[in-house]
Amino acid sequence: MMTTIQTLPLVMPEEEALKIAGGYRNPFVKMMAGKKKINLRLMYLENRYYIYEITYHKSPIASLFGKEEVEKRQKIRIMVDATTCSASYTSDPIVTVRKETDDLSVQGSYYDDQRLEDCGANMAKRMVRRRVGKQISIRALSMEKVYRPFYIAVYGDMKEGTKARYLPIAADGNEINTTL
Repeated sequence: MMTTIQTLPLVMPEEEALKIAGGYRNPFVKMMAGKKKINLRLMYLENRYYIYEITYHKSPIASLFGKEEVEKRQKIRIMVDATTCSASYTSDPIVTVRKETDDLSVQGSYYDDQRLEDCGANMAKRMVRRRVGKQISIRALSMEKVYRPFYIAVYGDMKEGTKARYLPIAADGNEINTTL
């Protein structure tokens, strides 16, 4: 059965994903791969693209001293992965394309909509928490369901009763970096 989805454009060719799966950049991946056969599969994982509006309210301490402050507003874009409920900041607006794909290549959300929205709001709070002394309120202005393409590299043969080793490789050209 075919499904039409809104997806980020596929940028990485399959040969490049095979190189990454083989561990040309990372010695740990190379050890995991070893001499095993690598099977690549293109999957589309559900993400939510939120635009939040953050309003900075007058500080209670500043109001005691009679300071007049204007409420400031800011918009921030957050992408929430609906399969892991992890959020990341996006600096530029996303560009999507409509694509028709089979149902087996699409992985939906594991979490409800409210939890995903809260996850994105928490990420937005962390991004702007440097404004000490201000009270902030966050509300979602818009939400768009988009799918990110990933190559899933499975190492070895899939046998029942054995643990499958796999590596997801983002095929849309966007990287998610985490800081310690």
